[in-house]
Amino acid sequence: MGAFVPLPAGAQVIVRLQLAGLSVSNRLWFTYDTPPFNLAALQGLADGVSGWWRGNIMPALSIDLFLSEVAAFEWSADPPPLSAFNSTPMYGGVNEKSYSANVAVVVPFLWPIDVRLKRNKHFVAGIPDGGVVLNTVQPALQDALFEGYAALVDAARLFSPTFKWRWRAASAYAGGLARSEQYVADVQGPPIETPFLLGQRRRRLP
Repeated sequence: MGAFVPLPAGAQVIVRLQLAGLSVSNRLWFTYDTPPFNLAALQGLADGVSGWWRGNIMPALSIDLFLSEVAAFEWSADPPPLSAFNSTPMYGGVNEKSYSANVAVVVPFLWPIDVRLKRNKHFVAGIPDGGVVLNTVQPALQDALFEGYAALVDAARLFSPTFKWRWRAASAYAGGLARSEQYVADVQGPPIETPFLLGQRRRRLP
């Protein structure tokens, strides 16, 4: 576990899933336009991310993958002063067996063109059997994940309360040292012309 690096006026959101008896998760960062925000706003963020993930990401993934919860945490202090949860369950929408929980599609997120920092990314588990051929992510899955993540840029602005939340890329370290607070900028979406690659979640599994 690295050092806690605060994100003033911001929140960390964790998408929690189950696959083959293992817990897998993905993290997203958001900031609020007119801080401070309250518990109702944080709940709106948790509900919004849950709805976006269920509507845009789960339909492209194996039925073996189970969405258990979306958790949102105010990230100004440790422990988080506020937390909110959405536990609307859902299975993946593709009726095919999944690759192991260790195998994932790597979806990177673009910083603005003037920022040169390590990309945030998701390791998306629950890949349907037909989604990969000879270690190559197939076009249908590539397109579905691209469109799904690209949709979050605008969807975040409509989370309750509307026009307050922004999806952000975050950097907690500079030169190997923890920053005093996270550096953030608007995510521009996933790369348009770069094929998504396969990666391993081994270090991210319990």
